[in-house]
Amino acid sequence: MSFPNILHISEAETFNTYTTEKVPVGSLARVEDGRVFRFSEVGATALVVNDMNQGEAPLADGQTEVVGTLAAGVTVLTGVGATTADYAINSLKYGYVHTDNATTLPIMRIKSNTLLDAGAATGTITLFVPTPTAIAAGNTISYIKNPWRDVIQGVVTTPTAVPTGVCRVAAAADGFCWLQTAGVTSVLYDSTTTAIAAVGDPVQTGVAAGAVGGIPTVGITQIVGHLVGMVEATTESILVNLCID
Repeated sequence: MSFPNILHISEAETFNTYTTEKVPVGSLARVEDGRVFRFSEVGATALVVNDMNQGEAPLADGQTEVVGTLAAGVTVLTGVGATTADYAINSLKYGYVHTDNATTLPIMRIKSNTLLDAGAATGTITLFVPTPTAIAAGNTISYIKNPWRDVIQGVVTTPTAVPTGVCRVAAAADGFCWLQTAGVTSVLYDSTTTAIAAVGDPVQTGVAAGAVGGIPTVGITQIVGHLVGMVEATTESILVNLCID
């Protein structure tokens, strides 16, 4: 019960970048005024200051995969398969796994994984805590990376994964940084799809690379916050109260 689930950091810390995983990816932190950040691993392309980012698009290879028949109380899932693509060692670290065709295994956090070979069922996934129930014959599992591992710039059109926050500092590819997920932030604005009309309006992703914009009257949107400052010209930065976390 005493595990420090929420880290308390200074505003200055949010401008730091790292080459190694200083705290677990996905860790939630608050600065002095309550703004919220997530420790994130950058994908193959560097992140840009004030850009909105998103997670890596989930892979179908981690969906409905085979797993061994296991008793309750184990921390290692054996006989884990991957369909057409390999999952590298520990690429699922701090990610999540669950049984998808039964309720035998509710969502659980992943501690580590061995190489999951495509077309094989020889991999293992280690959990932080023992399984609460047995995994029966015929049960299948789905697993996913932590949403804040291998984050990318928000895509131009319909988002392909969940929004992960705004970068406060330029972050190199394959490095680590803090992404802001709640509280007031500056973020790139683009009015090409829909303009923001006034203070208090909701904003969405998927309007231009790394940008947010207004909400159309129809269509699929991912609301990430609300405007708190003045409406600026397109391609400039606006102030938004984020609500990702």
